[in-house]
Amino acid sequence: MVVRLRFLQFSDVHLDSRLTGSQLAWPQEKREQRRRELTELVEKACRLAREHKVEALFIPGDLWDDEAISAETVARVLEAFASLDPIPVFIAPGNHDFCSPTSFYSDEVLRARNGRSWPENVIIFRTAEFRTVPHPARPEVTVTGRAHVRNVPLEERLLSVPIPRPSASISVLLFHGSWIEYAGRDRFEQEKMFTAPFSRQELLAQGFSYAALGHYHHYAEITDAKGRVRAVYTGCLAGRYLSEAGPHYALLGEIGEHGLLAMEKIRVDERMIHDVEVDVTGVETESGLRERVIGRLRERGATASDIIFLRVQGRLPRGLRPTLILEDLQHEYFHLALADRTRPAYDLDTADPRTTQGRFIQEMRRRITATSDPQERAFLDRVLHYGLDALIQGEVKPIYEE
Repeated sequence: MVVRLRFLQFSDVHLDSRLTGSQLAWPQEKREQRRRELTELVEKACRLAREHKVEALFIPGDLWDDEAISAETVARVLEAFASLDPIPVFIAPGNHDFCSPTSFYSDEVLRARNGRSWPENVIIFRTAEFRTVPHPARPEVTVTGRAHVRNVPLEERLLSVPIPRPSASISVLLFHGSWIEYAGRDRFEQEKMFTAPFSRQELLAQGFSYAALGHYHHYAEITDAKGRVRAVYTGCLAGRYLSEAGPHYALLGEIGEHGLLAMEKIRVDERMIHDVEVDVTGVETESGLRERVIGRLRERGATASDIIFLRVQGRLPRGLRPTLILEDLQHEYFHLALADRTRPAYDLDTADPRTTQGRFIQEMRRRITATSDPQERAFLDRVLHYGLDALIQGEVKPIYEE
């Protein structure tokens, strides 16, 4: 008889994130709505757990942002988890929701703030040392985990030595840390903390049936030599920042002795962040510009409920700017932010080098070609076009800044 455990997994929700300082440029009312939606998604995920009759819910960290989380949000989370009873909820706090005497993972803090403790069906790993506990209803299943106790980088290779634990038919690890072979976009595009690093080989050598991983924000699997899925980052439950563009999931699965026997990625959030680039070179009119942009958004499958970051590039006639269609586009999507990287359609190749304009173009193109620094190249390109605006149009407006 094959032993199996049915589970739901999600992590890195970052409840009550401030959502400021983002390229998405959230207005205040959208920030507040998105924060409410994140809390509702945790409640929705718990309903999914009940509907699918799972035997465990795994949350490997960063359930909330410690510096911003409110008692009201925590109270809603506790209610959602309590509604799952007797299904156990296993939590291994990460670096953003680290477990400390003053955090909401402390029952004393909870009682002082809202008068209740964590529900009995919630099992929290509260120490920096690994601890193994049996599944309350399945003694042949064990779950091992640890907590981050501060939001600081942890350089120690925690999985480089065997983790002591009792034998079990199914053994699960909850771990919040940095897989060194991970290549998701969020590792490279934001100042992502590199903490508790481990390699694929180190993880597999531990011999757990399955590892529920947290920290990185895009879905990723670790497989063994036989191709069996032995660990998964589900990624964040929903996108908040540009580095989280694309679909996000909770994972419904069944664990056997040596990896996953079945799995289904479930989109819980109706919204998706789209990072869309469109070249508008050759467009002559405002209607043509709108048609080009809308066509590209449709190709990418963007819907009215989605969040759009639109990178517009190419050359346009002087006076035709993407900002002319911005207001219309913003009414068609939940949120849309624009990065205007277009330039006027100046003819740089036929300018007479005997003229001031021609000599200026020649010198600026020489400097742009000579540098290998992308930031300096972009700066010099702006200088070139501001200079041409002054020489040709007789005026300079700050329209090339991102």
